[in-house]
Amino acid sequence: MNNTIGLVLLTLGVGLTAGFGAALSPDFRSSLLMDGQVELASRRVSAAFEAYCGARADFDLADADGCGTSGPVPASTAAVLAQLEASNEVLRVQPTQARVEYRIALNRLLAVEQLRVNDGVQGPAERLRGWVSAGGLGFGVGWLLIMAGGWICRGAASTPVNRGDDGEVAVDFGCLLDDVHGAIAALAEEMAAHPQPTTDDADACKGRLQAIQCDALARLCGSGRRIQAQYGLEGMAALFSPLSASERKLNRAWAALVDRHWPEALASVRAAADDLADTRDVLKVLRSLP
Repeated sequence: MNNTIGLVLLTLGVGLTAGFGAALSPDFRSSLLMDGQVELASRRVSAAFEAYCGARADFDLADADGCGTSGPVPASTAAVLAQLEASNEVLRVQPTQARVEYRIALNRLLAVEQLRVNDGVQGPAERLRGWVSAGGLGFGVGWLLIMAGGWICRGAASTPVNRGDDGEVAVDFGCLLDDVHGAIAALAEEMAAHPQPTTDDADACKGRLQAIQCDALARLCGSGRRIQAQYGLEGMAALFSPLSASERKLNRAWAALVDRHWPEALASVRAAADDLADTRDVLKVLRSLP
C-alpha cells in the first residue's frame, strides 16, 4: 500500500515539474523573440545582397560593394550600410532598385540588432528569478511530491531480505540459495548415476526439477527488489548474473528431459549447479563487505 502511494506521489510530482518546469520567463521569451527577428532580418539581407550582385552581373557592371572579386563585405552591418551610402556610382534602374532594397534590408537588420543590444544579456540569476516567477511555485510543489514519493517508496523497498512474505514462510536469501544449490547438485549426481536412463527416470527427474523451479528457485529470482535494497544495484547485478544463468540452464534441462535427451539435460543441470555455486561465492563476498 505504501509503495502504491509513493508511486502516485512520484507520478504527480513528475507531471508537475515537467509542466511548470517547461515554462519560460517573459524576459527570456522576449529575448528568444528578438533573436528570431535578428535571424529573419539577416536572411533578408543575404537574399537582397544576392539579388543586388545578380543585377550588377546582368548588366555587366564591375564588381563592387562586396560582389564578385571586389573584396569582402565589412563585418558589421553599420559598416556595410555606410559603404553603400558613401558610393556615388550611377547605375541602371534595375541595379539601383536592387541596391535600394539591399539598403532597406540592412537598415532593418541594424534596427533589430540595436534593440537586442539595448535589451542586454540576461545573467543566470536574472533568468532564475524570471523562471521562478513564471512557474516556480508549481515546480516546487512537484519537487516536494517527488521527494515524498521517493522517500515512501524507499521505505517500502528497504525491508530486509529475510523478512516479509516471499512465500508461505519468509526464508533468508542465503539459506534458500543453499537449499536450491544442494537440491540441484544432488539431482546432477543422481542423474549421473544412471548410465542407461529409462523413461521413468526422465519423468522422475523432470518432476523434481519442476518442483525446484516452481518453489525455491522462483522465490530466489523474485527477491531482486529486496536484494537491491540490501546490497545496492551493483550487488544485485553481481548476484543475479550467475543466478539468472542457472535458471536458463535449468529451463533447458527441463526441455531436454521432455525430449528424452538425457546427455543434454545432465550437462545443463551440472552447469546450473556450477552457476549456483558461483552465486553463493558472490553472496559470501557481499556479506563480508563493511
